[in-house]
Amino acid sequence: MLADTLRALAGRRLTDVEGHGHTIELLPPTTAEQLSRVEAAAPAPLPPDIREALGVATGLANGPLESFSLVDLEGFGLEEAFPCPWSVAHDGFGNYWILDLLPDSTTWGPVFFACHDPPVIAWQSATLDDFLRDVIALWDSPRRSPVAFVRDEVVHRIWRDHPDAVPTAAATGGPDPLLRELALSLPASAVITDLRRAGLGQGFAWGRFGPRTVVTRAGRERVWAVHAPERRPGLFRRLFGSPS
Repeated sequence: MLADTLRALAGRRLTDVEGHGHTIELLPPTTAEQLSRVEAAAPAPLPPDIREALGVATGLANGPLESFSLVDLEGFGLEEAFPCPWSVAHDGFGNYWILDLLPDSTTWGPVFFACHDPPVIAWQSATLDDFLRDVIALWDSPRRSPVAFVRDEVVHRIWRDHPDAVPTAAATGGPDPLLRELALSLPASAVITDLRRAGLGQGFAWGRFGPRTVVTRAGRERVWAVHAPERRPGLFRRLFGSPS
């Protein structure tokens, strides 16, 4: 349980990769007023385990990441991909770890890594508790943390190889009705990534076609498509039309 993990971290001494020691501090638990604000901001009712965790702490200080918070760090955009993102961690370099919360969410998971360079969304952890343990493992484990693996390797592989992207032609002829319907609504150049049953190493390049890449989501499902923006005719052509 997340609350138990937070309690176990209070005052824990960690050593970073450069050999410097750090003592984990828990941020104060929510007051009644803060809890009301969190409940109002969250798109779905707070799950019991999250409510319990907020009674222990709202986050961490002195941990391996710039910040870890349960009360939404905000600042994350890309609303077309995540209409109700809940930012739980930030690395200080413009990258976030977010929850894809929706009105019918009953759990706070999975956690996605939202990277801006390269512009990739990657599946990180099944639960918030798993994610927090993996964050601590950045400094306090002989094994390589999945957080480091996703941050340092996975996003670059996704950007380079697009291993989970499916062309619309393949989705249109496939057996999945959701993918077929989405594919039929998209330009032929679009590619679709299905993360409904995703695991470590999967994701999609939200900036695959440059800064104006169009991102489309299949409703509330964790299925995304990206395609290049439509080309608009230049001013001369708009004014005078195509030459005969």
